[in-house]
Order: sequence, then C-alpha cells, then structure tokens
Amino acid sequence: MLGPAEKNASKKGFTLVEIMISLAILGILAAISIPNYVKFKGKAECASMLTTLKYLMDGEDFYLLENGGFFAVNIPSGTAMDVPELAYSFSAGHKNRYRIRVINNNRRNRYAIVVFCDFDSDGDGRNDRFRAITNIVNGEVRKNRVIVKTR
Repeated sequence: MLGPAEKNASKKGFTLVEIMISLAILGILAAISIPNYVKFKGKAECASMLTTLKYLMDGEDFYLLENGGFFAVNIPSGTAMDVPELAYSFSAGHKNRYRIRVINNNRRNRYAIVVFCDFDSDGDGRNDRFRAITNIVNGEVRKNRVIVKTR
C-alpha cells in the first residue's frame, strides 16, 4: 500500500480549474493585444505609403528640373514596376495604386499624385486615399508638395 507522500508524488498534471484560469488569462491578453496590433499595422502601412509618396514627389521635382515638365504614370497595386524617370522601383506585391496626372504647358506645370490605399488607417471602414499636389503657374509656385487625405 502507498503512503501519503507516495500518493501526492504520483499525481501529475493540471486540474480543470487551473486550465480554465489559464485559458481565461490568454483570452484577456488576446482581447487586448489584437486590436492594438491591427491599429499599429495600419499606422505602419500609412507611414510606408507616405514615404513612397515623398520619393515620388522628389522624383517629379528632379524630372521637372531636367526636362521642364512633370512625368505622368499609373502604377497598379501588386505589380513590380521600374519608373526610371522618377528614380523609383516598385516591388511586386506592393499594396497601393498610384496615379500621377500632370499638366505641362507654357503657362502651367502641375502634378497630382493620387494614392488609392489598401488599408484603413483611421478605422472609418473605407480604404484611405491621399493626394499630393505641386502647382507652378507662370514660374510661381502656388502649391508645393501639399499632401491631403481625401478619404
């Protein structure tokens, strides 16, 4: 027959109550961390898009200085594309679509870069959209690198 010390030594494992408490604690941690992860992921995607937008604006400025006008191009989301005129390369799988429209004539040079984002940084349920504008009329800069969130 086993003595009292030997009975306690043979019991190994966790009780149902201990397992339920552990699962409750994990559930609470998940409920706190998952929304924060989603929020910070949206902020990171927005920061990445704004960095790309600034590189494109730099490329447009240099293109204007070298060629006397701006460069128009459409970059679909997800496709690898080199844009040597703007000194930028998009990798395969990028998430946003970029559309650059320009006006180049004797009186005016203008570009508008519209970014159709694949994320919702402010939580309103719609994907964001940004616009960057530079407008030069008769050699005078009216708007220079203005970035506006339009949606």
